[in-house]
Amino acid sequence: MNLMKRIFSFQTLKTAIKLIFSGAIIYYLVQSGKVDFSKLSNLAQPGPIFFSLFLIAINALICCERWRKIMRVQGIIVSFFQALQLTMVGFFFNFVIPGGVGGDVIKSYYIAKENPERRLRAVLTIAMDRLLGLFSMLLMAIAAMFLVLEKTLTQPVLFLIFKILLFIFVSFMVAWSLVFSKRIFDSGFVQKFLIKLPKSEFFLKIYSSFGEYRHQKLAFFKAIILSFLAQAISIFYFVYLGQHLGFAEIPLTTYFFAVPVGFMITAIPISPAGVGVGQAAFLFLFNTISSAAPNSVGALIITGFQIFSFIFSMFGAIFYISLGKKNNPSV
Repeated sequence: MNLMKRIFSFQTLKTAIKLIFSGAIIYYLVQSGKVDFSKLSNLAQPGPIFFSLFLIAINALICCERWRKIMRVQGIIVSFFQALQLTMVGFFFNFVIPGGVGGDVIKSYYIAKENPERRLRAVLTIAMDRLLGLFSMLLMAIAAMFLVLEKTLTQPVLFLIFKILLFIFVSFMVAWSLVFSKRIFDSGFVQKFLIKLPKSEFFLKIYSSFGEYRHQKLAFFKAIILSFLAQAISIFYFVYLGQHLGFAEIPLTTYFFAVPVGFMITAIPISPAGVGVGQAAFLFLFNTISSAAPNSVGALIITGFQIFSFIFSMFGAIFYISLGKKNNPSV
């Protein structure tokens, strides 16, 4: 009992520190004059409110279907409503657990509980779902930087980001090769390497599970298409918010670069749903890539996005309650 109390106290303290950190960033941005949040009042109208919730809902449905396709490859068949229920719960917990992927912890708990005979494979579907989302963000950001290649190569900060993104892209391609190449799998090279690691049996199971996508390339390709569609809708939504906030002069290449990279940064578990970190990251990214971007545009747009996402996530709380208290994990 004392141990559980200490663990709970530690988690509470850690969350409190991260909340204070988020608040400190917001406070600094406001006090330094970098962001004037009063401009967000332009979004407090029926049109932007309903359209925002509509786009976020469409994105959630697409992500839900992408996850279903990924699960189906692993032999996990769930109805669209079941997947939507867990997706919505994940949305809600993204704001409860620090970081933009906090909801994945809860989704992992429930999907593993519902598939005890395929527990590891069930959890890995969430990892693959996240990887596909990250991969689509990465490609969009790199493509945008190629469109403004001269600026990318001449500005040290942009060039550094470009090199980091290319390194991550190469890492992805190596990983996809290990997963999809029948020749590499049949050679046993990866298995021989994994067998030398501590807990080798666990890593071999992971490799075998990911290898299932090698036999279902069409399903995997469809999941990638859905990832790009979801990212495109997100970028369009940011453009819409920018237009409504009065930033019509910002080029599309700015959004195609700043939004995916910004999402990658806010996924780091530093603050709840990336609040605070997102404002600083988007402020920096928009101002770095585009001289046409007003100083506060990035922070204002991500704040509008987070506000409407939070409102939408409240539906996830309803789904969470419907799962029943007896199934609730400790969070």
